[in-house]
Amino acid sequence: MAKISLAKIWHNRKLILEGTFNLAKKNEFVEAVSAYRMEICNTCTYKSASKGCGVPGTGPCCSACGCSLKIKTRALAAACGATEKDEPPKWLPVMSPKQEAALEQKEKEEKEK
Repeated sequence: MAKISLAKIWHNRKLILEGTFNLAKKNEFVEAVSAYRMEICNTCTYKSASKGCGVPGTGPCCSACGCSLKIKTRALAAACGATEKDEPPKWLPVMSPKQEAALEQKEKEEKEK
């Protein structure tokens, strides 16, 4: 199991919450991004069914960063976990956290109409 500190979880809390929310929400765009990223992860040596998971039972996981791929691939502001091993990311963020917050605000306003 990957050793993940509480400080690292706290630092990444927004990305973790974003991915978890997007997993529950099932937005078509997010699912397309997640499917694309998972295609890349499926060929990666860091992908593991359970070894390397920061939280047991959340596999498949990235053993480079310890993240659940079901959550990480849905966090639009997240990058590939290979960066934790000082390697170039295999996929990049789709948008910044600021852009994503603006999009969420726009969606909220549209629902209120």
